[in-house]
Amino acid sequence: MAGGLLLALLSHTATIEMETFPGLRENRGPMVVWICGIAVLSAVAGYALQGWRSRGALVMVLLVGVVVALRLYTIAPALHCWSYDSVGRHDGAYHCVNRWE
Repeated sequence: MAGGLLLALLSHTATIEMETFPGLRENRGPMVVWICGIAVLSAVAGYALQGWRSRGALVMVLLVGVVVALRLYTIAPALHCWSYDSVGRHDGAYHCVNRWE
């Protein structure tokens, strides 16, 4: 479960420059979605192994759920660029760009 929380928190570092600085960046949005999915699965598996009556495990799963939900809410505007190489950010909007075409 702690691994799921760690993954959810570390997924933030994959796209921090894409969210804060304007300009063209590598599109790591799909990677963040996969990391968040693995984090949720890890937390649920840890909860199942810990026991259904463990309150600490339930709190940890809920915490992972909140962190993942906030992470996906933050990265959601860039997810329409799923199949593009790069994402450009200008005035708060994300633009999809293929560098090699």
